[in-house]
Amino acid sequence: MLACMGYIVPEYFKFPGYLAPSIGLKFADVPNGLAALSKVPGVGWFQYVLFCGLCDLFLLHQEPFEEPGKLRTRLFGGDFSNYEYGAFGLPGYLGGKSIADAELRKKKLNAELANGRLAMTAIMAMFFQ
Repeated sequence: MLACMGYIVPEYFKFPGYLAPSIGLKFADVPNGLAALSKVPGVGWFQYVLFCGLCDLFLLHQEPFEEPGKLRTRLFGGDFSNYEYGAFGLPGYLGGKSIADAELRKKKLNAELANGRLAMTAIMAMFFQ
C-alpha cells in the first residue's frame, strides 16, 4: 500500500533543492515511476542499500526462540529494548490489545491479506501502465 502511495505522490509533490549537488541533479529533474531508477546516482543507491542493511542487521531483530513480534536490537547487547513488542514499542496493533476472539482475528487477518494482495496488483498495474 505504501508502494502505491510512493508511486503516486511524486506526481504532485517533489522536494525542493538538489538530490546530488555535485552533479547538479535536482529532485525536480528526476522523472516519476521506474524511469527514476536510472537517474539516481550510484552513490545514492549505495547509501540506500547500506542503510537498509544496517537496519536489518542491528534493529528489529526477531530471535527464532522468541514469540513473534518480540523484537530485540543488537545495538545494546541483545537485550530487549523499546522495540520489545512492535516496531514503535507499542504492544499489539498500534498500542491496542490483540484480538481475543479467534474467529474475528482470522477474519481481520484474511482481510489484511486480501488488501495486501490488492495493493501488490495495483503497484504492478502502475508499473506497466
